[in-house]
Amino acid sequence: MFFTWFLTWPAFAQIAGSLLNPLVAAWIRSEVQSVDNLQVQITGSDSQILNGQIPQAQVAGDNLSYQGFQISQLQIRGQDIRLNVSEAVQGRSPLRLLAPVPVQVSLRLTEDDLNRTLQAPLIQSQLAQAQVQLPFGDQSVPFLISQPNVTLEEGRVRIQANLTTPEGTAVPITVLTGLQAQNQNQLLLVNPVWVSEGQEIPVPGLADFPIQLDPGVRIDRLELQAGQILYEGMLTIYPEAVAAPPG
Repeated sequence: MFFTWFLTWPAFAQIAGSLLNPLVAAWIRSEVQSVDNLQVQITGSDSQILNGQIPQAQVAGDNLSYQGFQISQLQIRGQDIRLNVSEAVQGRSPLRLLAPVPVQVSLRLTEDDLNRTLQAPLIQSQLAQAQVQLPFGDQSVPFLISQPNVTLEEGRVRIQANLTTPEGTAVPITVLTGLQAQNQNQLLLVNPVWVSEGQEIPVPGLADFPIQLDPGVRIDRLELQAGQILYEGMLTIYPEAVAAPPG
């Protein structure tokens, strides 16, 4: 009773937004391994914020690291966000998201970001199990991918890796390809080529090969520049207790 009265007291309500900003910032810091220059801006009336209904929020940060994934610059803007503000302010529960929310995302990934991410345990475990079927002589052979390294060029990605046969034979390869968004949540390999002894050899089997992204992802802009990738689009963030729909 006393706490409910205290929250509705005008002097407290006037500073509700300024109290929630550092609370959200602390929550974000607890969810990631590291982030620099973190900025949080909550917009809404005092009554909305205290009831956990956030009309709009903006988050920006640099050099973010999350479960081994690296992002040099990130900006997120979301609307109609539901948080358990009352419980968090009372100290009865950590701040958490109560419902899925689509957010507008703008990010910059550097070449170093991508190569550090490729070393993340999650990526390495997936690579250890992934196989690609490629023509080898007159048959198709499954290869394992190891030691991938990415170089970002203007409009293209250069990928170097080792392909290993089931017998243990390692074949170093270099692939050069463009990337293009299709249907807003698919990526296509554009004009992929093998690079061998300075020669670029087209790979028709990989041309227009679709890479399906999570259904909660939408690509509005994808630009490959020398040393970096610029992305703008949408991403749905799900509460921990709510599973994302299958892809």
